[in-house]
Amino acid sequence: MQRKPSWTVESTIGLAFTIVGAIIVAMVLAVIGLTAYAVMNPTPEQTIIQQVETTGDVKRLCLEAKTGEHIDAMSCELIDPASGGVK
Repeated sequence: MQRKPSWTVESTIGLAFTIVGAIIVAMVLAVIGLTAYAVMNPTPEQTIIQQVETTGDVKRLCLEAKTGEHIDAMSCELIDPASGGVK
């Protein structure tokens, strides 16, 4: 009676191809899922608001950068009454 070997080259190559195939399928599904998520949930746009604020006889030029309702940056500079420019 001849004993069958516990492993063969063919079964090892088949197992390697099965593992590589499973990894490739998982990567393709991940790319499809991430693409669908990006399309369904667009990022909010950033808006820049420029306004002149007056307190008494002092005028300030204020710039505000917002993403959705979140204020990202805000800056105010005094307006020179003589030249009309910012100081």
